Amino acid sequence: MAFVADSDDALAQEVELTRIFSLDSRYFVGMPSSRAIGQFGLDMANLAVLPADLVGPGSRLRNAAQGLTALVFGSFVGDAFTLSFHELGHGTRNSAIGFKSLYGFGTLRNAGDGTRALASGETHDNFFSYYFGTFASSGGGFALRTSEDAHFTPFTDEKQQELSWDVVRRSGGMNNEMYYTEFIEQDAYRGGSHVGFLMAYLTGKLSASRYSDSAGEFGDLNRVVAAYEADGLDIDKDQIDRGSQTAFYLSGMSYQLFYQTIRVFLGKSFRFRPWEVRGVQMPSTTFYMTRSGLSYKFSSGYRWGSWRFPVGVERIFEGESRTELSLGGENGAERLGYGFNVVLGKQVEVELEGRYSLDDRFVLSGGYALYDVRNLHGERLIPSLEHGSRFHEFYIRGSLVY
Repeated sequence: MAFVADSDDALAQEVELTRIFSLDSRYFVGMPSSRAIGQFGLDMANLAVLPADLVGPGSRLRNAAQGLTALVFGSFVGDAFTLSFHELGHGTRNSAIGFKSLYGFGTLRNAGDGTRALASGETHDNFFSYYFGTFASSGGGFALRTSEDAHFTPFTDEKQQELSWDVVRRSGGMNNEMYYTEFIEQDAYRGGSHVGFLMAYLTGKLSASRYSDSAGEFGDLNRVVAAYEADGLDIDKDQIDRGSQTAFYLSGMSYQLFYQTIRVFLGKSFRFRPWEVRGVQMPSTTFYMTRSGLSYKFSSGYRWGSWRFPVGVERIFEGESRTELSLGGENGAERLGYGFNVVLGKQVEVELEGRYSLDDRFVLSGGYALYDVRNLHGERLIPSLEHGSRFHEFYIRGSLVY
């Protein structure tokens, strides 16, 4: 998204917004990638605020109407994505160890509910059909796993216990919601953002806190705490609740999104550039539940000309003492762009991407990622453990600019 400066004048200036909609090769594989689907969420959120442009800026009243339109449509689409991306977080962690994932709507409170849901045939085995189904559903959702039509021979219970995988798959939904807030933050620093992201960002940062009062043996937090107890870690729901709230309060984007929403009611533009100080990105915090315990990831970055250099440090604050560093660089040149990211933990993970603008309407991208499940980052995102602790991912993506 490309923007010109937002003004504090009596009338908010016109801001140019460039949207993209992409088709990614990872959309069409049996084991979906949260990295690819996260970008899809951004594309849908930017498409959702298209009706706001039909209102058009002008007087304070028109600007307020435009902003409210963006807020309403963005929240509607954001809620649907939050639900489906949450369940995808469970699904990808099941798929990584071989199981096929099935998604449905409703609330499961015990194993019997899960068995009946599997037998009902009213489930989705494709993320996109599930996502679009959320617009016609009410209530919660669920993700189940089955060994029928598995991606590969599923890991045995003993192997899963050896990997402490119960923590990973049970926390996968809340972790995925938190992970999406990283997409929103990074997308803002690449070219700007808008108030349509408010609800998705708010619910993502407070994902674990929202589930702190869930009941029943299938309640996400109850299952996570039970998995930690089985692994010998003394972690309770209150600690997880506080971790989620801390991530919200220690993220600059939390305050800017609320600030920009207030400006909407004052007749200002609903689009904005993120706050920076001499090129330094305002810090943000994410909270994750890992096999090693509870972690905070502190992120920032620096802008130098057409380059951005994001940096992050993830630290376990409750559990095994571990620290993980991520360093990256992105060149946002208009015609040819490229970027990299390196994660330094127990192992090294690498992400590389190149982008070429064919013309003003079409962009072709491609990339490579090396995941390692022995890292905190890798355990949340690795698509498959079929061939060991590492996974090599290649992809191409075509984007329409509109």
